[in-house]
Amino acid sequence: MVDEPDPLAVDWCARAVKLRKVEEALLMGEMVTENRFDQDMVRYANAGLNEVRRALDEAIRKCQIARGITPARTRYAVSGRMRPY
Repeated sequence: MVDEPDPLAVDWCARAVKLRKVEEALLMGEMVTENRFDQDMVRYANAGLNEVRRALDEAIRKCQIARGITPARTRYAVSGRMRPY
């Protein structure tokens, strides 16, 4: 029996590449998120730049993990300080 790839598995590196293209399109103004003409409205994209960047950061992190690279830390512990009163 041949092992077939899981159809629900996500290729995080490919997803990161696609999200990078979406981010560039949003930044360059190629993807119009909302356009109004008097009472008519057209909406082309539902995702905002913050949502795209958050998804891109997650995809890059998971891609690095899939490649065996340790991703950079994004959260650090608060350092303890003594406050003399």
